[in-house]
Amino acid sequence: MLQHISRPLTYPIGPDEAERRAALQELGILDTTPDKNFDAAVRLACSSFDVPVALVAMLDEQREWFKAVTGWDAKEAPRELAFCNYTILQDGVFIVEDAELDPRFSENLLVTGDPGIRFYAGVPVGLSDEHHLGTLCIVDTKPRTLSAKEAELLRTLGQMVSNLLRQFHQTKIERKLNDQLDTERAARNQKELQLRDKQNLLEYASELAALGSWEYNHSTGHIIWGAETRHILGLTPVGNVTVEAVRGLFAGEDELKWQREIARFAASTTSLLFEGRIHTPDGTNKWIRVLGKTESNEGRIAKFGLVQDITKEREIRERLNEMVARDSLTGLFNRFSLLQHLRRLQRDQTAFSFAMLDLDGFKFINDTFGHAAGDQCLKRIARKLRSLEAHGAFVARIAGDEFGIILPDIGDRRGLERRIGKIVASLAFPMRFQQQTANLSVSVGVAMRSPGTSFDPETLIAEADMALYEAKILGRKRYSFFRSEMKYLAAKKAKTIVDIRKALQSGELELFYQAKLLLRDRSPAGHEALLRWRRKDGGVETPEAFRPALDDPLLSGEITVFVVRSALDQAREWIDRGDPNVSISINIGPHQFRDSNFPNFLLAEIKRRRLPASAIEIEVTEDVFLGRDAGEVLKTCRTFNECGLRISFDDFGTGFASLTHLLDFPVRAIKIDRSFVSRLGTEARAAGFLKAACDLAHSLTIEVVAEGIETHEQCELLKSIGCDYGQGYLFHRPSPASEISPK
Repeated sequence: MLQHISRPLTYPIGPDEAERRAALQELGILDTTPDKNFDAAVRLACSSFDVPVALVAMLDEQREWFKAVTGWDAKEAPRELAFCNYTILQDGVFIVEDAELDPRFSENLLVTGDPGIRFYAGVPVGLSDEHHLGTLCIVDTKPRTLSAKEAELLRTLGQMVSNLLRQFHQTKIERKLNDQLDTERAARNQKELQLRDKQNLLEYASELAALGSWEYNHSTGHIIWGAETRHILGLTPVGNVTVEAVRGLFAGEDELKWQREIARFAASTTSLLFEGRIHTPDGTNKWIRVLGKTESNEGRIAKFGLVQDITKEREIRERLNEMVARDSLTGLFNRFSLLQHLRRLQRDQTAFSFAMLDLDGFKFINDTFGHAAGDQCLKRIARKLRSLEAHGAFVARIAGDEFGIILPDIGDRRGLERRIGKIVASLAFPMRFQQQTANLSVSVGVAMRSPGTSFDPETLIAEADMALYEAKILGRKRYSFFRSEMKYLAAKKAKTIVDIRKALQSGELELFYQAKLLLRDRSPAGHEALLRWRRKDGGVETPEAFRPALDDPLLSGEITVFVVRSALDQAREWIDRGDPNVSISINIGPHQFRDSNFPNFLLAEIKRRRLPASAIEIEVTEDVFLGRDAGEVLKTCRTFNECGLRISFDDFGTGFASLTHLLDFPVRAIKIDRSFVSRLGTEARAAGFLKAACDLAHSLTIEVVAEGIETHEQCELLKSIGCDYGQGYLFHRPSPASEISPK
């Protein structure tokens, strides 16, 4: 059990809190044993939303008690920590997309500790709309959003949980009534009066829960139908109704099953549980559940029971089964269904191939044109993939822009390759958004299984994912087949991330510095800080050797903090050694530059070291400026510019829409990529391109830096076309700070 925190968090309390708690106590569900129906509800919620944790929680005075929970081994939590305090105060879905950014929850122990809540969504549940006794909620350990369709699904699941609470309440009433009926049978003098009173109460409760009563006369073979039962079955309110007349309401196989079950029940002392479809005299089709019980008292046998209209329950169950099996956006099967299908193939040991597809550049489309455009792409892809089902394929949307296809074995590797190639070709087409065109394509990874081969579905998906990664690396719009060596490469990538994390912690990462010179007289103009890994064996690795670590969002953030602090410390040291004109360029990746906390962090670090703004220059690549969050990026750029920090545009000319960004963002310098400099002297057009870039930049009062200068000829040509600064092996190789004189 979680302990109360020393400084209780505040939480809202509704005006009907006392009445709500009284209703909860009256329900009597607190501290009851687990129930398979509630447990199934939370498992269904987890699978429907692909979250690790789901729970049904009741809010008592001092605690939040879990009637059902999956993905977390706690049974209850202190009331003051409960997100559900907010959920029970409204009728709709309460959503927290990122708890760490929400001041109501950022210090909550459920966020900072186990289970590590980042995302929360919940709906109130109860016996009626008058009092919300608790919630059904889902939890994820990473931030996310909830679409309108997903919110509607969560509300539907919440209604199902409320129905379960009503059934729990009804069962309690029925049990109480049965106990009272036993007592009444022992008190024969008051039997008729008590039965009449309790029957009225039972009929009232039955009307609320769509329940009707019935009693079987063992001596005559007649059945006495309660008023609500007659209503459910569509029978006349008065008059005798024979067993045969009721049997005639059932259709097809259900009629034969009912006949067998009622005959067995009449001839035995066992109970009765039957579900079937009926066609009422007024033409209505219904699903009913019939419950029966046998009791013997002093040699006299009594048989009685309930009839429940479960039509809505069956409809909801069918809809939920469809929702569980299908992706709501595309209509394709989802990951849950895919895994079920793979498990069937696993049992049958059938030969097949599994292809994993991923849209090329989907993040760019989502970020640039919006999620509606991204959804349009996914639907278009899904429509094309659905045509494969006519040829025996099983198609599913796995997650995001990933799709899975199970292809039946055709016994021919070349034939399979042709088929995969046709799929790739058919999924390459243009789509137009906001008067702009984006060319869609897919990359595919394929894993194969031979007949009689045992496999694990998750391992198979991982193999296809490795092959997909290779297809992406090789240039996209292509396919790759899984090979055993890919496991080695994946393991190597994972090991690289682990090694770099250890290197960061043990001080093996350090900064080298490469000088930047003013080309007209080759005078010093600053240094660029370059990350290096000095291995324990003495070898020094450049970032290309540990690129996976820099692509990891979490680790790259920690590395950026190290780079910033190390570069600022070096700037302070060089200034203290007598060089007041120190200038160090720091490369900042897109993950960190888009972080709203990064500007405050950098400016605070500069201020703490009492550094002039001129001592630091920020270098960013164009992907920082791409996406729908360009407004936040522009705000960050303006903040740096107002504080006197220079911003340089790195790798100029290698991306998209660079000229637009020069106009929109306060860039003080552009850095010509070394791929253009290397062509000087060998390609005539290279000099023309670089001169045009210099003229354009100067017209916007932007300076130009050329990278990768290695020969005197390149240096002189760059100087002649107006390039301001240069870097390269001709002047200086990257070196540790200990080998560099700041002046």
